[in-house]
Amino acid sequence: MIRQVPSPGIRRAGILGLGAVALSLRLAGLGQPQAIVFDETYYVPFALDYLNGTPGFDAHPPLGKYLIAAGIWLGQWATAWLGWPPVAVAGAWVSPLAFRWLNAVVGATIPLLLAALAYDLSPGYPPQRRRSFALLAGGLMAMEGLTLVESRLALINIYGLGLGLLGQWAWVRARRSPWAWRWRWLAGMALGAAINVKWNWAGLWLGLLLWELSPGQPSTPKAQPSAPAGPLAWGRRLAYLGGIPLATYLILWLPHLALTGESLLGVHRQIWSAHQTIGQTASHAYCSPWYSWPLLVRPVAYFFERTEGTATTIHALGNPVLWWLGTAATLALGLGWLSRRVTGEQTPAAVSFVLINYLSNWLPWALVGRCTFFYHALGIATFSVLGLAWLMAQWWQQPRDRPLALVLLGAIALSFWFWLPLYLGLPLAPESLQQRWLLPGWI
Repeated sequence: MIRQVPSPGIRRAGILGLGAVALSLRLAGLGQPQAIVFDETYYVPFALDYLNGTPGFDAHPPLGKYLIAAGIWLGQWATAWLGWPPVAVAGAWVSPLAFRWLNAVVGATIPLLLAALAYDLSPGYPPQRRRSFALLAGGLMAMEGLTLVESRLALINIYGLGLGLLGQWAWVRARRSPWAWRWRWLAGMALGAAINVKWNWAGLWLGLLLWELSPGQPSTPKAQPSAPAGPLAWGRRLAYLGGIPLATYLILWLPHLALTGESLLGVHRQIWSAHQTIGQTASHAYCSPWYSWPLLVRPVAYFFERTEGTATTIHALGNPVLWWLGTAATLALGLGWLSRRVTGEQTPAAVSFVLINYLSNWLPWALVGRCTFFYHALGIATFSVLGLAWLMAQWWQQPRDRPLALVLLGAIALSFWFWLPLYLGLPLAPESLQQRWLLPGWI
């Protein structure tokens, strides 16, 4: 009996369905709480300053605030027409929907980008294995709690992650495209833009660069005769992964510099100086060291409100079961890599991609002496999910191992459902909220 392969239309429907679920989770109750939450107290006024033509100093590059400002400008008319109530922000009245909706849309693309990245990281594997890997990567990412919370508030981390993943996917996609140069241009621009959101998103650029230069990474699969043949020349690599990101990063500074009259060197000196002093004089209650992030020890409370009989909180907490399984999967892939090094076997490209990017977005934080926070772990969360999806897709193809994949998928879904009120800011009875604090550091 011949197994029928799903048509491209059915596959696209699955991806679109995944995107619709991700977007719904991010848009549901987006106007609540009707207040400025956590670091919105900085980023929304910064964005309004750009709209007013009077930007002030921020310790991060400007692109994230440009995008929040664009969301406010595009969303203010719709929110006024629909009668959504505004809040007072820096002397202006703005609806929370106006400054959050673009974050929600960008955040909803992240599961889709991870699914696309997974698919293009696994050429040469059977189509069913590639589809399983892609759908599991996207589906698991849609159930990741930290990215969900960051997508529902006017914060800037989600823009860096989204742009960085776009750049990585475009670069990997170029390997099997007859229009490779277009994809590489897109990759370079997206990676430069990600760094212009926050400097720490250079980890996505570094991870891609190290993976591209690692041994055993052919520029083009042999199965794609229409794609450019042979390895990419060093000069072109330097242009695509050096010159284009740098030029994009610098160009995105121009509107800010034109408004403030500052010099590019001067503003970078200010930012560097600010990062040397942040968190040095006083310890924040939610500081967490980099080495604790894989164990989900100290998430961050973004909002808490208690009324008679209920408590409402927004907690930047990863999906616990997914987080711990992702950490275990990354460790297992690392041990497998060491084993292959001993035996001389070649490591699959997707596995080396996961490991290199996990470490590139994690280990540099060991050099940071100031206070760091759990939301800085967004990068390692993404690649641990990708690593777990790789293993689960492998198990899914084996009838004897498929029950294990199903059990893990069910446990992750139940965990997501149980902690969902903390991601969406839904009211709970105090005793129900107390049940969700598994570790002392979560409160």
